[in-house]
Amino acid sequence: MDNLASSHLSLLSTPELQKAGLPFWVFYLLLSVILFLIFINFLQKKDLRQRISYVLAGPRRRFSRLRIEVLLKREEGKKSELLKHLGELTSIQWPDLPEIEEISREIKTLEEKNTALQGEWHRIYKQLDGLNQEKTRLLSSPVTDDKLKARLAELESKIADLEKELGRIQAGIVATDEQLEPYHQTIGHLMYRLRPNREDLAFLYFQIDSVESRIQQLKEKLEKL
Repeated sequence: MDNLASSHLSLLSTPELQKAGLPFWVFYLLLSVILFLIFINFLQKKDLRQRISYVLAGPRRRFSRLRIEVLLKREEGKKSELLKHLGELTSIQWPDLPEIEEISREIKTLEEKNTALQGEWHRIYKQLDGLNQEKTRLLSSPVTDDKLKARLAELESKIADLEKELGRIQAGIVATDEQLEPYHQTIGHLMYRLRPNREDLAFLYFQIDSVESRIQQLKEKLEKL
């Protein structure tokens, strides 16, 4: 193709044409013909066209892959949450199902611990709220004697201790929830695979089916890129 272009372009620079003083339209006509021949030659080279198309499509393809990967991660997160919810619902309503009997015993221990921690958290929170209300009343009092100052100092010390205890209990609740999550995930996966015919689980099955379908479609698109 380069030889062809060079041979045609050389015609325009020959001394004969320069001396002849050809009109400009002839020059442009010849140039158009040469460019047309180059274009025809280019169309005949399929490998070259494919390489150019591949290079030009690179950024677009990378952007499409990134967009699909983000969507795929989002859908997989939805599926994980739905399976966890399915596991939670099953462990609460049907803890005696033979398929999850062993896991349910382990969950029950953790749930009892979680319930106890939540009860303790509410008890301390109620106590802390009462002390804060008393502190607010004393701070708004016009009296500023030593007795009031001593009581305020005592309240602040108790409030600090209770807030620290509240934080410890909250951390325990979070840790227990984290321990429960894989159990609920396991039960959710098991129930989704077995799909027992229960009316109150039908909508969850439908939601997970829909998300799973979108996940498969996105994976197929990724493979084609």
